[in-house]
Amino acid sequence: MSSIEEQNMERVRHWAWTWNNDVMRMVDECYAEDCEVTDMFRDRTMHGREELRLIEEQMMDLDASRRMEIKRMVASGDTVAVEVEASFGDSSMVVKNCVILTFNEEGFITTDHSYGNDPAGLAEKDPRT
Repeated sequence: MSSIEEQNMERVRHWAWTWNNDVMRMVDECYAEDCEVTDMFRDRTMHGREELRLIEEQMMDLDASRRMEIKRMVASGDTVAVEVEASFGDSSMVVKNCVILTFNEEGFITTDHSYGNDPAGLAEKDPRT
């Protein structure tokens, strides 16, 4: 494994930690200013940190107790595929997702392609409206 792949896998661990502990830190510390975050199942893309911040604020308003656990990572060059399990509410609802993250040279996520369930139904709502 190359040093860049090891660095990106460490960044994924930080991404998961901030998702669990301080989601606004996740947006600021993990995502590039001009990132693109796409819900691949619903073909919806958010552009930039501010749009990502809007959906994350909605998620936190709905359920600030959410937790994510990395189950598997596979790194190749600037990209890491991540299998995760996320729990919501009283932890009785667990969803399994796959996220493909691409990093720039500074270690920020430039693209986030998420494949999985939306237990809160927020993906159906446009946070920009």
